[in-house]
Amino acid sequence: MKIIFVSSAVLLFAGIIQISYASTESCQCVAFRLDDIQDYWLDNVQTKIIDTFQQKNASLTIGIIGNHIGQDAKITDDIKSKLKLGNPEIEIANHGWNHEDFTQFNLDMQSILMKNTNDKISSLFGITPSVFIPPFNTINSNIMVAFLQNNFQYISANTTQDAPHYLIKNTVVYHLPGTAKTGNLNDGNTYWYSENHRQTFAEIMDSLQKYGYAIIVMHPQEYSVRQALNYSNTADENQIHELELLIDEVRNDGLKIVTISKIPKHITNQTIPVWTSNLFTWYEKGKISEDEVYNAVKFLMSQNVIQFNFQTITNDSMNADSIYPLHQNITTTFFWVGEPADQDNQFIDNLASIWDDKWLEHYGGIDDPTSRNGYFPAKFLPLENPFYFALPYNDYINGSRASDAYKVVYWANEKNWTDSESMLKNKWIKIIKGDKTAYAQWEDAGPNVYDDASYVFGNNLPKNKSANNSGLDVSPAVSDYIGLYTDNKNIVSWQFVNSEQVPDGPWKKIITTSQIYQQP
Repeated sequence: MKIIFVSSAVLLFAGIIQISYASTESCQCVAFRLDDIQDYWLDNVQTKIIDTFQQKNASLTIGIIGNHIGQDAKITDDIKSKLKLGNPEIEIANHGWNHEDFTQFNLDMQSILMKNTNDKISSLFGITPSVFIPPFNTINSNIMVAFLQNNFQYISANTTQDAPHYLIKNTVVYHLPGTAKTGNLNDGNTYWYSENHRQTFAEIMDSLQKYGYAIIVMHPQEYSVRQALNYSNTADENQIHELELLIDEVRNDGLKIVTISKIPKHITNQTIPVWTSNLFTWYEKGKISEDEVYNAVKFLMSQNVIQFNFQTITNDSMNADSIYPLHQNITTTFFWVGEPADQDNQFIDNLASIWDDKWLEHYGGIDDPTSRNGYFPAKFLPLENPFYFALPYNDYINGSRASDAYKVVYWANEKNWTDSESMLKNKWIKIIKGDKTAYAQWEDAGPNVYDDASYVFGNNLPKNKSANNSGLDVSPAVSDYIGLYTDNKNIVSWQFVNSEQVPDGPWKKIITTSQIYQQP
């Protein structure tokens, strides 16, 4: 066994060790929970926090106090506008009617209070919450009965009142308490103070190791400029910056940011060994600092002792964060709508696509690579985007969802998909070759392979053995734009992007919106 000194106070074990885990499963994810959303109270601060998540393209769960929402247009209109965008997701949770201690009421009144807030949220925002955040984090058996009477599925208190349950799938009730925080009440309970992002980071890692998930609890007071014991309606820019640093840290370490209700949908294997609990115990007892925890965890990540699968790439050219991995040095071939069957495409024509039995007809004709008018075919104006591509995975097989789709597709849980809808069709990627970057929409599967999830949604190389392990097919428009074959090196990098990240260009002249079409 090798002993490595990471700092003056921390000893970490590396080398040949037996790795075991406290929680055998993990979502490798973090949820942020913003409590106490209400009218006419620090509304500038509330909207500033929500805007920070929007700007970072990060999901957020907000706890609304039912009897104190709906009159202040600043907060209600802001929430409505964010809900319309849909991405990143804002999840609305029920946080009581008057922020009352529910344990002080009988079962009937508890159920009425929950229903009142659900009805108010439904009338304002068109949403019925599935998450209940009990005010003061208090829970008793009657609360759980009222919880079920109001069709909730997720309860989020704190670990003192409601011990975390290990992650399980397909249960009736999920107990998902807050396990980390960005601020806290002082010992006298007279004011809120803020934590720096490394303090919260240490709590996140502790929670992930113990329970397989982390929920960070926030309150508007923590982000307000405080004058003595009074909170002002001005956001504390230093603390907002700490929040931004925290979001970036979480993502850069490969963790997903999800809403509370999405935590059970991301269950995978645990990757933080149980013996690291000593590190977090020392921190909790004040024996080491948050900086020492941070440095220790970073060292373990560098040695692949701790590793998360969800990668983050910063796109400097767009000045935006991408939440998807960058695939580099990928051999790329080209194909086109209406391409006849021959040896180059394993005698599979492109009259139909994997999702559209009448692709040729719906596109408007043959996308002939030898007869062009700029980036369009010369003989007609296409009805769909001429910037298209194929990747070797299909989520929709013979009328049914692929068995692994919800597990592997990054955005699978961002909406409810109908049985006749592909999660993949029309998704955007950017394709980079040298100093050229094009954007295109996903309209077919291939080349040659249709189930290569570990490459498309992971970090593996393509398993296709043809055409020098080609992992991407692009349309004539894409090929022409990036000069795919100009240097006899048809090698590119590609990356999924969200639609709002796609800049103006020839790829936005016509945008494909059609979904699956199967001949009757």
